[in-house]
Amino acid sequence: MLNFFKKEARRPKTAAIIVAAGQSTRMNGQSKQFAELLGKPVLAYALEAFEQSPSVDEIYVVCREHDILLVSDIVGHFGITKAVSILPGGATRCESVRCGLDAAGGCDFIAIHDGARPCILPEHIDAAVAAAQQCGAAALGVPVADTLKAVGEDGVITGTLDRQGVWQIQTPQVFAGELIRSAHQNALEKHIEATDDCLLAEAVGARVLVVEGSPDNIKITRPDDLLLASGILLQRGGVVL
Repeated sequence: MLNFFKKEARRPKTAAIIVAAGQSTRMNGQSKQFAELLGKPVLAYALEAFEQSPSVDEIYVVCREHDILLVSDIVGHFGITKAVSILPGGATRCESVRCGLDAAGGCDFIAIHDGARPCILPEHIDAAVAAAQQCGAAALGVPVADTLKAVGEDGVITGTLDRQGVWQIQTPQVFAGELIRSAHQNALEKHIEATDDCLLAEAVGARVLVVEGSPDNIKITRPDDLLLASGILLQRGGVVL
């Protein structure tokens, strides 16, 4: 007897790990992920974008242990229903990401995003996830627009670098779950530290596809960046849609 009722393929499950455990050393003592931006914490904008992305099923926030209650308040106040867990991070970014990976063990794909990038758009998240589902690993980025110079220790220019094919890599960076866990295990065993998960994936032989994002997807690292992010968000009406 023929079975005419085919079982639908399961949609891959994607988790977002929002890394918000940084020390904010260049923010004059202010925590960049909790700095006020048009009346909302920086972190809230990132969370809202992943909440609105149809590609993302679960959100895990990794923060400093003493910030867990603060993050919990932000999650509740801004209605982040996809938030599954708020976790204490480690001493380094790699350690913090590994905490998130351990928690999101049942997910097929992992999107790793800096909590200090408030201007990410849901459609760019979706594009990165779709690319990773096709090839295993993908990251948002933009081509370098400025002239690049090599500068010596004395501050004098020593040469001009070819910017052809040079991109600024952003987040989210999205990986098949098995791939990024293997990459982090390799980094742990070989004592590799990185501020970029693509580097860890490359170290185990992965090919990472770069998906063009937007120059607006800036990372807050200095107080002046808050002014720039405010202008970007005001152009959108002050909210992430």
